[in-house]
Amino acid sequence: MRSRIRCGARSSLIAIVIASLLNLSCLAASEKPLGMVVTSQHARLANANAVAGVSVYTGDTFATDAEGSLRLNLRGIQVYLLASSSAKLLQQENTVLASVDRGTLGFSTATPGQIEIETPLATVRGVNGKNVHGQVALTGPAKMTVTAFEGTLLVSANDQEQIVKPGQSYSVSVAPQTAGGQAPVPVTNSNSNSRKRKLAFILLGNAAVATAGVILWHEFTESCSGLSCD
Repeated sequence: MRSRIRCGARSSLIAIVIASLLNLSCLAASEKPLGMVVTSQHARLANANAVAGVSVYTGDTFATDAEGSLRLNLRGIQVYLLASSSAKLLQQENTVLASVDRGTLGFSTATPGQIEIETPLATVRGVNGKNVHGQVALTGPAKMTVTAFEGTLLVSANDQEQIVKPGQSYSVSVAPQTAGGQAPVPVTNSNSNSRKRKLAFILLGNAAVATAGVILWHEFTESCSGLSCD
């Protein structure tokens, strides 16, 4: 009798394990990629070399070396990393979240609502539903530069917002905590405490920004190597 019970218990356990494995396989098979790698030079996807044509998924991390660069096509959204940069891709409903840890990330899209750039200081996204080409560069532990080459960007953190118009570039940093000009407290992560700090916005310039953006984007788009850039 005991032998039959043990056999039955073992059979049930095996059936549960098999069912779980089948469910995991189905989930993995049904997961749709966010996009693909278009061009890559001295860049990594997780712990492996990023290769043109490889699919990318939510949760993937990317990094470029000191002489590296990377370009992704995320369902029509163009994203690029310049040298010494790293970022992670996530998806929230119909929006791609690109979280930048260091370096420079640029993006171009005809549907601004489909992508947001997360940084330790603030969130950056396009507005007005028009074509947008922007760039975010982390220039220090508590400082970044946000540039709008085309279209309008919105920089937001907690209850603060700053519009960046086409051709403008803003320096964004943690504001001094006292009137005496105390140095900003370094931001080391993107938690809620970082977002509650008061930010300072300084307009850097208008003149050459748009031209620089056209040149930069042309350099990336002309190197598609036969892969779809749409």
